[in-house]
Amino acid sequence: MDPKANCGLCLRLRGYRTRLKRAQPDWHNAPVANFGPANAQLLVVGLAPGLKGGNRTGIPFQGDFSGELLSRALVENGFASYLDCQEPSLGIEPTNVMITNVVRCLPPDNKPNGVEVQNCLPFLGKTLSQCYRLRAVVAIGRVAYDNTLKSYGISVRAEPFAHNKQVVLPDGRQLFATYHCSRYNVNTGRITEEEFCGVFKDVAGYLQSLVNG
Repeated sequence: MDPKANCGLCLRLRGYRTRLKRAQPDWHNAPVANFGPANAQLLVVGLAPGLKGGNRTGIPFQGDFSGELLSRALVENGFASYLDCQEPSLGIEPTNVMITNVVRCLPPDNKPNGVEVQNCLPFLGKTLSQCYRLRAVVAIGRVAYDNTLKSYGISVRAEPFAHNKQVVLPDGRQLFATYHCSRYNVNTGRITEEEFCGVFKDVAGYLQSLVNG
């Protein structure tokens, strides 16, 4: 499900990693692996590791503002627990969620190009196929949403991105879309923390409805 630590599929990203290793030798600075159990019912898909998030910590959505907001949403809705309830910034233990990114390496300016997305897309496909209990997917942002659809062979034009949109995937899983939980989006009011957490409340309700029949 994950690329090799020395993956060289994308020359630009490999070169960027190399430069960052010289500047920040104690950071992860490598492809970021999936985080969470393979038997999770929920998969969270983001765009790519953040500079001070996944690229620093080696764990997707851990170590920066976006990670703290996602962690809150997951913990509040029963998909994870804090490692230390008194210090939420220390991270989470995922219990019923796996977290991944479309692009596994940090791209310059947080903007992967089309070739880089295409190179990494098979890893997302493998993750989707190997998570055998998966029932729901949350795509954080348009790129994550579009490429989740592409992994299923669904036309993006047929199902355009929108916040709070839900799509039934060909294998019966439910796709939930949300605006990205970046500091910029929250500060500009594109999405509030409550609206973002509300998507995961909807996911929890959906999974409970499957149990109730």
